[in-house]
Amino acid sequence: MELQDFEIEDLDSEEEADLTMPSRGSGNTKKSAMKVISIIGINVLVILLVIVVLGIIGFAKGKLLVAGVPSANDAEKPVYTESEMQQLILAAKDDAQAGKEAEITGAYNNGYSIGQNSLLDYIKDTLMSNNSSLETFNKIYPDHFIVVSNGRYNFLQINKNLKLNELVQDQVVVLDNGEMQYTDAEGNVISHKGIDVSEYQGNIDWGKVAADGVEFAIIRAYYRGYGTGRLVRDTKVDDNIQGAIDNGIHVGVYVFSQAITREEAVEEAESAIETLSPFATNVPIVIDVERVAGANPRMDALSVEERTDVILAFCDTVTNAGYIPIVYYNTEMGGLYVDLEKLEGITKWYAWYGSWLYYPYDYSIWQYKDSGKVNGISGGVDMNIALEPFW
Repeated sequence: MELQDFEIEDLDSEEEADLTMPSRGSGNTKKSAMKVISIIGINVLVILLVIVVLGIIGFAKGKLLVAGVPSANDAEKPVYTESEMQQLILAAKDDAQAGKEAEITGAYNNGYSIGQNSLLDYIKDTLMSNNSSLETFNKIYPDHFIVVSNGRYNFLQINKNLKLNELVQDQVVVLDNGEMQYTDAEGNVISHKGIDVSEYQGNIDWGKVAADGVEFAIIRAYYRGYGTGRLVRDTKVDDNIQGAIDNGIHVGVYVFSQAITREEAVEEAESAIETLSPFATNVPIVIDVERVAGANPRMDALSVEERTDVILAFCDTVTNAGYIPIVYYNTEMGGLYVDLEKLEGITKWYAWYGSWLYYPYDYSIWQYKDSGKVNGISGGVDMNIALEPFW
């Protein structure tokens, strides 16, 4: 625009000159007029061009500038204070977060559904492979000891403060006749074949029993009535102890306990010691604690603390007499009804009928079958393996 201003200033100078100087002729006058008209035309064009450009910009922005007054569209657009804008931003953020959470929840539910279906398929396949329900659940919850009692599954956290079972599943051998052995890592048999018997086995041919490879026998000495509480001597105890010893079979005795006081437990232990002492010393004397089927068995009424105290009284009496105390129980008793921490250090005899290692805690004798077959005994008999020698 500076060039145009300069030209206009020149024109003014020339006009002043024309007024003060003599005329140069009509040709010069026409030229001056044409020049003025051209300059005016150029300026008009420039002004129109500016107006057009501003119109285009205004249209692109949705505005129409007329004499500097905002359009109706501008008036319709909301105007917010800073506080209102912050609230809008927070509301938008909350909406976005809610949407994200909904998306995450949807993904979780979908993944859970897939995982649930996979788990159900695993449980079905495992059970169809002839595994027990306990074995199946143990694979799913390896850090728990699962005990079934009164129709309920109890998931017990394994107590790592106790001595744990170190047996290796691959070293458990099941023979063709159903008998079980335990080997070392090289495959050498290190377990000892045993049985436990009572008067229910009748007359036993201990010579044939020994020839069948039986190395030890735990013989019932007494049982206490679970209703009457009366302590009863097994009618075959003396014959069985003598017959086993005469045929080179190591012996021990057990008492089927229903003691509900320390005094009764001591009575049971002393009776077993008196029965066994003419035959052997420093051999196992076992307290058999298990729940029995019947109307109100007396020992079932004990608390965990009371039952554990009864067991300790029995074991202390046995130890003081120079014998080896052992506690016999099954999964239910060992999991729910005794305090294993207080019984730590006492030898355990565990009843579990199967070849799969389940019980997580240490034990030294394993009763793996209650209906085994042994030459010299008519009918079924409890089968055991000792995992360490006691004699």
